[in-house]
Amino acid sequence: MAVSNIEMFDDITGKIFAALYQSFPIPKYLMAESFVDVAMEFDERHGMELPSSNAEFFIATAQWLIDAGYMAGSTHGFIRVEDAVLTAKGLEALKAIPDSVSSKASIGEQLANTAKEEGREAFRGLVGQALGIGARIISPVFGLSS
Repeated sequence: MAVSNIEMFDDITGKIFAALYQSFPIPKYLMAESFVDVAMEFDERHGMELPSSNAEFFIATAQWLIDAGYMAGSTHGFIRVEDAVLTAKGLEALKAIPDSVSSKASIGEQLANTAKEEGREAFRGLVGQALGIGARIISPVFGLSS
């Protein structure tokens, strides 16, 4: 079964959030190969290894998280993000404790644990909650109501 772009986005976002939450406040160097299955592929036409479409998707996801204000950092090529760190908005979203669970672990702690266990549905649900919290954090700034 093919994975949708939204599912890939959620998987990569969850992995990025887990890595940055665990290293906060120390910036990290994020390599595409740590977040996607195949980051480089041999290109016959060019006769060399080039970033895969998965690596390009990783960079697009990271850039979206930067543009949306969840993390800071700078993307380079299609293979890495330098000086990646959670912003105040990203940290606040990941420190939230979801209402829907009996656990007292924050979303960031749950993402870090779920990333190791490979529980995809729970992982994607946590990413959705974190992004939703982030949207609620920023909406009053723009005069939006929830």
